[in-house]
Formats: sequence, C-alpha cells, structure tokens
Amino acid sequence: MSRARRSDGDLTKSKILEAAGHLIAQLGWAKTSNKEIVKLAEVDLAAINYHFGGRDGLYQAVLSEAHAHYLNEQELQEIAEMQCDPEEKLGVFFETLVIKLVEQDVWRGKVFIREIFSPSAHLLNFFGTEGTRKFQIIRHIISQITDLDENDPTLLPCIFSVVAPCLMLIMTGVTASGPLQNMRCIPAKQLALHFKTFSLAGLKAVIHSQKENSSQ
Repeated sequence: MSRARRSDGDLTKSKILEAAGHLIAQLGWAKTSNKEIVKLAEVDLAAINYHFGGRDGLYQAVLSEAHAHYLNEQELQEIAEMQCDPEEKLGVFFETLVIKLVEQDVWRGKVFIREIFSPSAHLLNFFGTEGTRKFQIIRHIISQITDLDENDPTLLPCIFSVVAPCLMLIMTGVTASGPLQNMRCIPAKQLALHFKTFSLAGLKAVIHSQKENSSQ
C-alpha cells in the first residue's frame, strides 16, 4: 500500500473519530447513529467497520481518544521517568493536565463526563487496559512522594485525592453556568500550582499520620 493511500486512510479514520466525538458529546452514544456519524464525517458507512471493526470499536476508540487528550500514556510515562524530585514531577503532571482541562468547547471532556455518570461496559474495558496502565504510573509517582509502598492500601485514597480536583475541572467545561465556571478565569499555571500545593500538603499530612501511628 502506498504512503498516499495510508495517509488517506488515516485521514478518514480521524474524520470518523472527530465526528463521532462531537455527536456523542451532544447526544450521548445511545442516541448517536452510525448514519449521523458518517454524514458529518463525509465518508461511507462501511468505513466504520473498516477502520474500527464496528460500532463498539468506534466508541472504544472515542473513549480512548478522550482520555488520551488529557492524559497521554507516553507523556505520563516521561513525567514519571524524569530525573528530578518526585514533588516536581507532580507539578509537571498538574501543569500538563490543567492546561488541557481549561480548553473551551472540547468534545473529549463532555464524552468522558457522560461516560462517568452513566458508565457502560466500554468504560470498564478502557479501565481494564490503558486506564489501568495510566493509574499505575500515577500510583508510582505518588508512592515516590509519600514513600509508601505501591501496594499499601493507604496510597489509593491519596491518588483519588490528587486526581479528584482534575475531574471536577473537566466538569467546568460541561456546565452552562455557576461557580465552577469561575475556575476557568484562573490562569492554568496558577491553578496547576494551587493543585500541586494543596495535594502536597495533604500527602505530607498522611505521611505524618502514618509515622505517628507506627510509633505508637
């Protein structure tokens, strides 16, 4: 196959993915038909089967793209492998993520929020594959900061506490109005620094509590 044909195929696949993402963000997956997707993408109906193996494969790809837009696995791995203090890694993690989270009118956030509030088997499949791999990388970074073993049950709520504000920030892109919208007026770097400062304070409190308990 020539490079030109491969390029055309990649373009078609990308157009389908973008069209599906925009429609699902507006209507939800159940109310988005294949015909609507290919009409918006300006491709043949058979292209969905050819590039994604069917409707389910397409939705799985949309979820993967939605999550990768905010947390690219390779980018996350590079942060974890940085030769610097673990606390600095956390700062880079937040800055990388927050800059993307405050973008306007991004369908990826809306798709992801829809799936979180109405989870399907597709979300479980995602968390069983790339979602798990990304979680393990974040767990490694938090483990370095706290000196807790990666299998220590105390680490799980720590990870949740670090990531939860970012999930709330995604919601500012799907709510029409309200106090959450004011978060988008804060410069991304300033907001990332706040998340880092707040998270480190909580993690240090956990470490202190662990040391106190072990000394009793």
